[in-house]
Amino acid sequence: MKTINYVIFGMVLIGMMAATMGLDMEKSSAKAIYYEDKAIVLVYHDVCKNLKSGESNSSTVTSAQFQDHLQMLNNRGFHIISMDDFISFMLHGKSIPPNSVVLTFDDGYTSFYTEAFPILRRFGAPAFNFIVGMTSDLFNPDAEMHLNWEQMREMKAYGMGFYNHTYNLHRTVSADRTGTQKPALTTSMYLEQRQRPETEEEHRKRIFSDLSFLEKRFEQEIGKQHKLLAFPYGAYNDVVLEEGAKAGMELFFTVEEGINEPGSRIVKRINAGEPYVSADHLWNQMKKFFWK
Repeated sequence: MKTINYVIFGMVLIGMMAATMGLDMEKSSAKAIYYEDKAIVLVYHDVCKNLKSGESNSSTVTSAQFQDHLQMLNNRGFHIISMDDFISFMLHGKSIPPNSVVLTFDDGYTSFYTEAFPILRRFGAPAFNFIVGMTSDLFNPDAEMHLNWEQMREMKAYGMGFYNHTYNLHRTVSADRTGTQKPALTTSMYLEQRQRPETEEEHRKRIFSDLSFLEKRFEQEIGKQHKLLAFPYGAYNDVVLEEGAKAGMELFFTVEEGINEPGSRIVKRINAGEPYVSADHLWNQMKKFFWK
């Protein structure tokens, strides 16, 4: 009997020690400093309750996945910061916490409101969506649902933000008379009626007008805010940067992966929004940029 009691006592003691070690490791992880005076920006697109069987589900994570990502960031001591703080850091070198992370979404899908927003509120975390203005102004029954202005106003009151992904340039256009399709933002569009491509002046005017119009819609619907641009398809060139700057853009968000330091107006982002990106996968992907 005594032997059995000793065995049970030993098992309980080992369990308690393991639990204590687990808590200590979690606390240690939460206090770890991986990087300072730098910031990681994550990018997502769509969030759904369950992935669709038989489809690629590209650029989509489940609600459970997204929650796991936020839990991992919390457990490992990352600090999810506001866009205002990130802008001040990038442009003016303002101090931000170690292990700073910014959460961004592209395309303005309604799932940001229905799936991501409740999770973000539970974690007290802000996130920022780059929307395509036309999809919020005009309902398209054949397209995936996009955020409306009322939803954006509601979420903005809880610290979420909404920025420029162009008004109507997240698409491809004909680049020549054969109909070769290229990104509308960076391409001199072939003008079928005139049987010629746009001039550089026409192309520049199209970019400036599009970006400026969406900024006007933002001001009308959700008030004045910082002017930020995420490039559709990640495509940009010097003409886009110059016309974007003329339209008042303060920072430009790419799909180039890396970690961000102050002084640059080009923002790198790590893609966290694919079906295969588990919390562990995301952690390992982030580590590449601060543990070398």
